[in-house]
Amino acid sequence: MEDQIWNSIIKRLTGVETPASKQHLDQWLKTSEENVKLYRETEQLWALTGMLPTNNKPSVEPILLNPALEKSKGWSLKGIKRYSIAASLALVTSLTLYYLTKSKQQVASSEVSVYSIHKASNGKMLKVVLPDSSIVWLNAGSEVSYLKDFRSQKTRNIRLTGEAFFEVTHHQQQPFVVESGDLRTIVYGTSFNVSSYKDSEQNSVTVKTGKVGVVLKGDRLSKPTMLLPGNRLVYHPENGKIEKVNIETADVATWLNGNLVFDQTAPQEVFAILARKFDVDFKFNEVDFEGCKLTAKFPNQSLKTILTALSTSLHLKINEHGRTIYIKGGQSCK
Repeated sequence: MEDQIWNSIIKRLTGVETPASKQHLDQWLKTSEENVKLYRETEQLWALTGMLPTNNKPSVEPILLNPALEKSKGWSLKGIKRYSIAASLALVTSLTLYYLTKSKQQVASSEVSVYSIHKASNGKMLKVVLPDSSIVWLNAGSEVSYLKDFRSQKTRNIRLTGEAFFEVTHHQQQPFVVESGDLRTIVYGTSFNVSSYKDSEQNSVTVKTGKVGVVLKGDRLSKPTMLLPGNRLVYHPENGKIEKVNIETADVATWLNGNLVFDQTAPQEVFAILARKFDVDFKFNEVDFEGCKLTAKFPNQSLKTILTALSTSLHLKINEHGRTIYIKGGQSCK
């Protein structure tokens, strides 16, 4: 049913509507005022962003959702509404990517592409005010870059390596796009956190206010995963799996206050986070914590306090020599 609704909407917007698709869409619109509102939003977004060429094909497999979440979904009217919202975002996403491609071609034809680059070194956090007044808070060991004239582009395109919290200034006709690893996050105005370190086993997008749509890079036609406040999308680069979980909005970007929150996090990633936050170097010797996961909160605690807790929970021996910390021992959780 949901795919039929989406197909009927596309046919009407592209001017290839058939009598059957017209009847199907008209019936759906008569069902509720909410459906009419969702269609009008989609129609408006289509008009704002232009037309996508019909010869584009997806370059990767469709997004994989958490099987447990998929199983729990029903094809109710609410489900159709959720789908319609996601479909609207899919349309915006696809068209945005088209304009991104055109923008890149225009930039390539110019003499030089000038980028602004901001880096937060290990042990530091950095506040960056973008030309459109949006604010980016960079976590330790992170970097953002963007075209210096990005305000004149059709999209405000930002590239991120690491982790950052965004407070985006609303511009209805100029979407804000964050490229991080294999993910692309599209938003008009909201606040959200993106984590995408190169050495991490997973990437994530978490929304504090507003809503965003997230897609895999290169996937122009699949519907995005839509996130609302308290929603977190977790992407696993190793197997391409995407899952969606819920958290308290108060727990979004707690690192801004110096807090650390680990939720079923592998010890290797925990130590990588500590290395960036406290600007230290960990050396491992005969360590075994394979299969272990750590769930803990450290509200603005010192490195010494955190290491004491880790040594107890993971059965480790820790020796500090200046900024180099040697880790030994552990116990497999397999």
